[in-house]
Amino acid sequence: MKKIYLASPISKYVRNGMSEDYTSVIDRVYNLLNEYGETYYPLKKEAYGEDKLSGSGEVCTKIDFEKVNEADLIVAFVEDSQGVSVEIWWASAAHKNMIIFIDKNYHQSELIRFIDTITPAHKIVIDTSHGYKKEQAKIILEIKKYLEDNREI
Repeated sequence: MKKIYLASPISKYVRNGMSEDYTSVIDRVYNLLNEYGETYYPLKKEAYGEDKLSGSGEVCTKIDFEKVNEADLIVAFVEDSQGVSVEIWWASAAHKNMIIFIDKNYHQSELIRFIDTITPAHKIVIDTSHGYKKEQAKIILEIKKYLEDNREI
């Protein structure tokens, strides 16, 4: 069974409140990924910011690092998250397969934009200026297509 790591911004949504627009799409992605393998999603593990102990850097950094290294595939929503950027770099150092959703509303480092030159990364540009739900069909379609085309991962 595939092991999948879902990386998405956490801190800003916990700090500013979890929007239904964001969580409904990310939950849909999580459920879809679970159809293809065992999916680890830190935000779920941390109870969407409610479990302060599990979400502390002291606890989650080591666990997240181990889970990235165990994963066969990383699915990442970058936005402006430093944490997701770190997870992507852990994954790239281990030459993990990745699907990276790059939101055009956020400036991305050239290093993220060209990550596919050093590791197998499939990048998809999304536009959440009108919310994640407007991009949900595209996100789901891209993930399904990638997973169907790359069954050997």
